[in-house]
Amino acid sequence: MTMSEVQSPPLPATTEPLRVAIRRLRWFRQAFARQLEQIRAESGLTLAVDDRKLARIFVDWLRQIEAQKPRDPTARRAYFDFVSALMLRDLLRDLPLRADPLPAHADTALPEYFWPEGFACTLFCLNIRAAVLEQEFNAETALAPVFFDLRSWWSFRENVGSDANSAMGFFDVFTGQNPDWQMPDSFRHRLDRALAGAGAAAALD
Repeated sequence: MTMSEVQSPPLPATTEPLRVAIRRLRWFRQAFARQLEQIRAESGLTLAVDDRKLARIFVDWLRQIEAQKPRDPTARRAYFDFVSALMLRDLLRDLPLRADPLPAHADTALPEYFWPEGFACTLFCLNIRAAVLEQEFNAETALAPVFFDLRSWWSFRENVGSDANSAMGFFDVFTGQNPDWQMPDSFRHRLDRALAGAGAAAALD
């Protein structure tokens, strides 16, 4: 697999909207497993999952997003971006994955071999976000060019090692958004920044 061939695996079947299904631990585990299987099939990477740790991460993530869920329906799009970034932060903070030795053909100039665990978690969160936004808003998503740059992944891995919250900023960068490096884990702060930016832009018109 190369970074120019990023694809989403088929998600588990559900009769619920994806925004609801992702809040079910069983569905979440199945979706995560499918992402890892796709990575294995396309890259030769094998990643072992700590199911207990993954469940604990999921429960903590669910508690946080429920606590910050906005009442204003106009904030839904921004909220879905936020919860996807928060999911990545939690996965990278506690890493429920361990990569087996790299396959013989591995090229560590590619992010999936440079940081297999981080790559898998990031791709999972990106694909879930893309699927939800398509279903909820009929919106197409694209990755920013920096996502394909190994230098970005060097910085990403180094910064996450020092501060897990920085994962949320990098997620925003990878999805072409303006990152919040100051308080990325506060949805209220994200909205306030967006409103302030909109106000400043309107004043310049």
